[in-house]
This record gives sequence, structure tokens and C-alpha cells, in this order.
Amino acid sequence: MGSDFDFRKVTVLSAGIDLRSNLAESSLKMHIRIEDYPEKLDKALSLASNAEDLISVRPFLSLVGFDFYFNGRSEIELYPEIQEEDFAKSETQNLVWRHFPKFVLDPLEVTRLFLFGLSKANHNPVLYYNLKNKQDLANYFKLNDAAQRVHSFYQNQDISPNMWVGTVQKELEKTRIENVRLYYYKSFN
Repeated sequence: MGSDFDFRKVTVLSAGIDLRSNLAESSLKMHIRIEDYPEKLDKALSLASNAEDLISVRPFLSLVGFDFYFNGRSEIELYPEIQEEDFAKSETQNLVWRHFPKFVLDPLEVTRLFLFGLSKANHNPVLYYNLKNKQDLANYFKLNDAAQRVHSFYQNQDISPNMWVGTVQKELEKTRIENVRLYYYKSFN
């Protein structure tokens, strides 16, 4: 994003590893939340997407991700995010929900925050739901056996009652989600 990047406008910086069975598909991930820096967000939007109609999600954009793959390639991913209080607003319906079929929107009734990842590397948007209650996962997402076992384990752990679930849009169309990301967390004060 250039040497003129002002890190004082970054409010959150996070990093993680996306480890896959095929090591070349694994990546180091870094996310930054940028507030009040429209020129950098506009540049990120132009680098991460080819679709002109995705400009409509610009008002919801403040999180930018960078994937550094172990095989040497890299990608920029944008994460427009919608807060629960904005789900029913006409602006959200006109600018964002029109991009998604009904089955993507159904879990919103048990979701406090919805993000979707857009990048040139994703043929389908990656959808992230911050569930209000981890028990809602099984009611809205048809998980594979391994994910069900992981979720059962975390049901009885001393962690936050809410959680994140992520998957590509195409997986939600299937009778069972094979590729899913489950995020459980606990805060330490």
C-alpha cells in the first residue's frame, strides 16, 4: 500500500496462519482495520476485485486482509462488514444483500456481525457469521462429521458463548458443508 501508509489510522492489526493439508495452499494472514483513510481503502478495493458493482459495498469496508502463501504468491482480501443493527436498513438491502441469495441471508437472524471476504483469488465470496450463541451453529449450518466433533468439544469449554463460522457461498448450497472454518475464542483481561 505504499511507503506513505499512516499506521496511526490502523485501529486493529491481527495475524494468523491458515494451515492446509496441501502446504502450498497454506498462508500467513494479516488483517488491518483502517478507519478514516478512504484513499487507501479505494486502492485496496481496486486491487482486490474486478467487479465494478462491488463498489457498492465500499461504505461497509474497513477491514483489509493480506494472504502470504507458502508457495510465494500473495493476495489482498477485503472484508465488508455489516453490524446486526444495519441488517434491515434499506441501504444494506440495496447495496449488499442484492449480491446474495436467500440461503446466505437466513443465518443472519442468529448473527451479530456478518463479514464477507472478496479477492481475486476467491471464485466465491467467503462468508463469516459471528453467531450470537454457539448452539445456533447446528441449526443453520449442515456440518461435516469432523466439524461436528470439533463443535461438540467446544460446546463444553469455558469460552465465549458466541463464535464465528466461515465458509464459501458455494458450500452453503450443498446438503453438507465440507469446507468450514470454526472460530471459538476466549478473552483474557
